[in-house]
Amino acid sequence: MEKNEQTFEMKMTRLEEIVKSLDEEEVSLEKSLILYQEGIKLSKECDDILKNAELKVAELSEADEDE
Repeated sequence: MEKNEQTFEMKMTRLEEIVKSLDEEEVSLEKSLILYQEGIKLSKECDDILKNAELKVAELSEADEDE
């Protein structure tokens, strides 16, 4: 893993922080847009990680059934 690369759990934690900030805090429109944009990016990254994990599990299950 690269030095700057975040884990799935780190991305989810940050995403939860963003949602909480947008829900509970009074933030400016500009800050809201920045947070929203970051949240969308993190959401896509997490979705990609989950899809790759599902594929890997399916491949492993299929390989196990073949043995």
